[in-house]
Amino acid sequence: MNRIQFFVLTGLSRLVVLLLIGHIFLVRQTNFEQNRLAQAQQVINQGQAFQGNLKQLAERIYSDSQKTQDPGLQKLLERQQIKYTPAPESPNPTDGTVPSTPPSTH
Repeated sequence: MNRIQFFVLTGLSRLVVLLLIGHIFLVRQTNFEQNRLAQAQQVINQGQAFQGNLKQLAERIYSDSQKTQDPGLQKLLERQQIKYTPAPESPNPTDGTVPSTPPSTH
């Protein structure tokens, strides 16, 4: 093996070692980011579930305060800065059917 081949082989070996170190670093970094993403997704999922539960609880507190005329329940919502306005009742549809289109003949 002459000197040029030796230097080429040494240089390529160093390049492979650098690429291996870079690969190890990138794999560890992506694993760390995947864990952070999984934790964030879990927090979002829990938040969505809690939001639904909070909305249902606010609806029940509001409806009970309207039924019993209890100002304490209304003040409870105000203290927690929960503003709940019931959805307006929509009128019932006339017959509930959807008009159909005639079949095409071509």
